[in-house]
Amino acid sequence: MAYIEPGENHNIASSRQIINSTTLDMDGNFIFKGNNLPPGNSMVRIYLVESEKFQVMFSHKPRNHILLVLNDKSKIHIKSSDFSTNPLDYIITGDFEKQNNKIKELELSLYNLNNQDSSPYLKSEKGQKLIAKKRKNIIKEFCKSNTYPLVIIFAVQKLNIEKEYSNDSDFYKELLFKLKKSNEETFAYVEAFSKKIDVIGYKVNKNESKVDKYNFSLLKDIAIILLCLFVIILIVYIFSLKKKITSISSTHIQSEKYEFTDYNQLIKSLTRREKEILELIIQEYQNKEIAIQLHLEVSTIKSHLSKIYTKLNVKNRNELKILLAS
Repeated sequence: MAYIEPGENHNIASSRQIINSTTLDMDGNFIFKGNNLPPGNSMVRIYLVESEKFQVMFSHKPRNHILLVLNDKSKIHIKSSDFSTNPLDYIITGDFEKQNNKIKELELSLYNLNNQDSSPYLKSEKGQKLIAKKRKNIIKEFCKSNTYPLVIIFAVQKLNIEKEYSNDSDFYKELLFKLKKSNEETFAYVEAFSKKIDVIGYKVNKNESKVDKYNFSLLKDIAIILLCLFVIILIVYIFSLKKKITSISSTHIQSEKYEFTDYNQLIKSLTRREKEILELIIQEYQNKEIAIQLHLEVSTIKSHLSKIYTKLNVKNRNELKILLAS
């Protein structure tokens, strides 16, 4: 008999776990005593081996072990016609009967899945993936529908938690929440499983953080490259636009000269007094200041401005300034 400590992987066996042993009598019967078990509910594995060489004690073909829930005071009776050839064909009664039959139920479901009549398709890579997916679904549904903490912990360890956690973290969080509501007799196993999930969750989140940082760095590099390309395109466009403007300017320069000549002629048409006022406007003088400078009335200045606007074909002082600036 082997005692599986809280936190130990149920799928790994070691001679260190052995706490008791017995031999079969002439009729194939055996009796174990759980004197070496700690207080509280525990998980144990019973092996049937031909010798005391524990190197061969954990065998699947033929299967030579069953897993049970019990404690140091429980009484359990196991009856099997031929444990060595068909270890799942057994009847278990006594304490923890429901829990132990639930374990048997899961083991039988997985055994039937793995040993179904395999067609060529099921032997293929796609077929193996299909079986693996069915196996995962069977275990998850079994965990969701169960209320026995140790049975759930036994079942969930048949999944690759490290690999599956990132794909379905909600399943493990909900499962852990349900386990933490269990009684004190299974506290050690639940606490160990909780720590395991915390460690896996931390590693997954850390790896995801690294991926996020890598993606951010990659996006940053892409953004810099795109920005450089945009700047290059913008520079090329500006040079192209400048070239077009220069070309347009050269084609219209003659007409502009004519326009400037026309404005020069208009300015020459102004009277001496109007030119004086125009000069002061260029110097940003206001009407009152111009009147003081020229010793005239403000109304006279306004009258001269009106004539200037008419001669230069502008409507107000702002248009006049724009014309003069050009």
